[in-house]
Amino acid sequence: MTLWKIDNRLQNIEKGLIVVSWVATLFITLMIIIDIFLRFVFNKPVPGTWEMSEVVMPYIVLSALAYTLTKDVHVRMYLVTNRLPPKLQFACNIFSNIISTVFCAMITYWSWLFFWDSFIIGEEMLAAIKIPWWLGKFAMPVGMAMFSARYILTLMNLFHNHRKV
Repeated sequence: MTLWKIDNRLQNIEKGLIVVSWVATLFITLMIIIDIFLRFVFNKPVPGTWEMSEVVMPYIVLSALAYTLTKDVHVRMYLVTNRLPPKLQFACNIFSNIISTVFCAMITYWSWLFFWDSFIIGEEMLAAIKIPWWLGKFAMPVGMAMFSARYILTLMNLFHNHRKV
């Protein structure tokens, strides 16, 4: 499979995760609006609103991480590297992407272990209603795995484009 096809498939998954982020944001917003309305109009708040928001919140950020790297809007520091010669800029770029890939892969692995432990024991939040805590913990391994995959593809593209030059 070519890099273009892999990139295209990864972008489709990232777009799906962006939708997850939007839905999570919309869900939390509507839940808080409904809770406030019911609290002040009927004096009957929705039980567990804060806790449900806490479980859904990681999906807002972690689902969008890989997409930021795809669109090249992820935080970067060019203050020093822009002043370097092109070959050294390329080396710095490769080095930073390798470090980022390893770091993201380690976070993916460890967050998966934390999620899996929580899932196996059926961990729940202490709230007025039963809320599975593992549901919120699932966002990190998924988001970081996509972030790792995007870094790997970025590295592959860097080497591929450098070979052409």
